[in-house]
Amino acid sequence: MKKLLLIFALAALVTGASAQSFFTPVTADQLKSGEKALTGTFLIRPEFTVAGNVIKPVFIDGKFSSFDVSFASRVGFGASYSLYKLVNDQPYNLYSFAAQLSLATAERPNMGILLTASAFDLYGLSPSVGIGYDFVKDSPIKQNWFLMWGLGKTF
Repeated sequence: MKKLLLIFALAALVTGASAQSFFTPVTADQLKSGEKALTGTFLIRPEFTVAGNVIKPVFIDGKFSSFDVSFASRVGFGASYSLYKLVNDQPYNLYSFAAQLSLATAERPNMGILLTASAFDLYGLSPSVGIGYDFVKDSPIKQNWFLMWGLGKTF
């Protein structure tokens, strides 16, 4: 089931990326100008996230015990569905939603998936929040989810 989910996600990424230049910077020519504040152009773009804080539930003997909080223990890379707008004739990313592959930097397990939402481009980085799931063999689902917040970069 997990392999099928990953194959579906990769197929969606390839389909969306083929419609545009995926790894080239967004240019003003790609965007349509609008008069309303939230109008713009939606693009599928690569996104990278560094988790500042990660909150995971801790279970002892199958019962919830507490939350474990770690700092800068995750990175993620994937595709985002991003809204761009022209501001002073320059492309500006208003917000984006991303599906990413999550890699742990200091804890076990090593890999998972991450769904994030980012907004407000602040000096090229965006505050990001998300929910994720770690792939752990022979472990109940309730023990493998996590919440995170950190910084994201949409390319």
